[in-house]
Amino acid sequence: MFYLIQFFKILFKSPLRGFFLFFFSILLVFSIGQKTFLEDQFLKMIPENKAGSYFYALIASSESYQNVARQMAVLPGVFKVEVLSESQIKDEVKGILGSLQVTLNQATLDLNYAGLKVIYAKDLKPRAQDLIRDYLTHLVGEGNITLGTIKVNDQSLDKRNQFIGVIKSWGYSLYLFIIFLFWMISLLSVRVKIAEASYLLESYQRKRKVGVKVASFGLSLIFILSVASTFVLGMPQLLNLTAALIIFIMGILLHSKKYLWENH
Repeated sequence: MFYLIQFFKILFKSPLRGFFLFFFSILLVFSIGQKTFLEDQFLKMIPENKAGSYFYALIASSESYQNVARQMAVLPGVFKVEVLSESQIKDEVKGILGSLQVTLNQATLDLNYAGLKVIYAKDLKPRAQDLIRDYLTHLVGEGNITLGTIKVNDQSLDKRNQFIGVIKSWGYSLYLFIIFLFWMISLLSVRVKIAEASYLLESYQRKRKVGVKVASFGLSLIFILSVASTFVLGMPQLLNLTAALIIFIMGILLHSKKYLWENH
C-alpha cells in the first residue's frame, strides 16, 4: 500500500503527466482487447470503391443532357454519370477529344455540345457495358452523339484504390502504433518523477528498488482499470489482453534501473 500511495503522490504533483498516462493506458489496452471491433470500424470508415470502367460521350446541346444524365444514372450497371458543361468542354476541348480518341473537323468543333462521363459499376460484364452504350445512343439519337472508347479507371482513381487498400490492411496497425508511441512517451515522462522520488526514498529511508515497486503497484492498478474498460463493448479478446499485460510488465521493468541524483 505504501508504494501505491507514493505512486499517486507522484501523479498528484504532476497531474498532466498522470492524466496522459491514465488516458493512453486505457486507450492502449482497449485498442488491443477490442481489436476485432476497431478493425471493423476502420473498414466502415472507408467507403468501398464501386466504380469500374468509363467512357465519354459528346451530345448536341439541343438535347436535354441533364435529363439524359439523370436517366442514365438510374440504369442498372451505371455507378455514376458526370455532366461536363459546355464551358468546360470548350476550355479543354483538345484534351477531352484526345480522351475520346475521335477525330472531329473544325466545323464540328464550332457546334454547341455537352459532355457526359458514364462510369460503369465495378466488374460489369462487357455485354452489359455495350447495352448501356446502345441505350444512350438510342436515348439521344445516333446523329446527336459521339461515343468515346471504354477505358479503365483513371490513374488517380487507381492510386486512390491502392491507398484505400493500404489503409484497410494497415490502418489498425498504424493506429495502434501511434497509441503505443504516446503511451510510451507518457510512461517515460512519469518515470522521471518516479526516479526522483525513488532516489529520495532510497537515500533517506533505506528502502531498495523503490522505483520498480512504485511502478509495479501503480501500473498494475492502471492495467486492471484499463482491462475493465474493454468490457464496455462486450467480451474482449483475452489472448490480446495477455499481449497488453506483457507490454505493461515491460513498462514496469523500465523502472528497475538504479538512479543517481546527478542523472536528473
